[in-house]
Amino acid sequence: MSRTFQSGHPRIAYRLIYSEDVIGASPRRYGPASITAQQLDQLLELTGEKHPIHKSDAFARSNARSGRIIPGGIIQSFTSGWVVRHSIPAAVVDLRAATWEYLRPLYPDQPFFFTNIAFSFSEIDEQLGLVDTERRVFDETEQLYAIGRMNVVMLRRPGGASKASRRKSPRPGESGGKR
Repeated sequence: MSRTFQSGHPRIAYRLIYSEDVIGASPRRYGPASITAQQLDQLLELTGEKHPIHKSDAFARSNARSGRIIPGGIIQSFTSGWVVRHSIPAAVVDLRAATWEYLRPLYPDQPFFFTNIAFSFSEIDEQLGLVDTERRVFDETEQLYAIGRMNVVMLRRPGGASKASRRKSPRPGESGGKR
């Protein structure tokens, strides 16, 4: 399913998941995760975000929120980073499109889960494929917070078909989850 890639550094090798590996695979569920208030402060400083709904609890409460909320871009970035850190990285070489629907606010220190599923693949050429994915962010009761749809260019498996279509159960460390 994955292949070891030797980077420029002689002692660093990466295992990669290819486009054929994600099509037909069970949805991957991750979490619980949370973005702490301290992490939010650091990310806001790093990105230069200045909207008061993200920076000020008082402002957010005056606008029918429980407190300041996490910006959508941070949710997208955080969930992508979590996947790479806690799984095998996918051989993504380009992001063609990403659209997100933010259904309700996500607050600092609030645990959440998310799933990733790839639902279509089209061949670009013998090296690249276009994969449509969907990411759903939800809490322990499966109440949705955000839905992201991404269209990514991924490397295709060199010289062969995927084993993912023949796999009937999730990979070790993964659990099937509701979309």
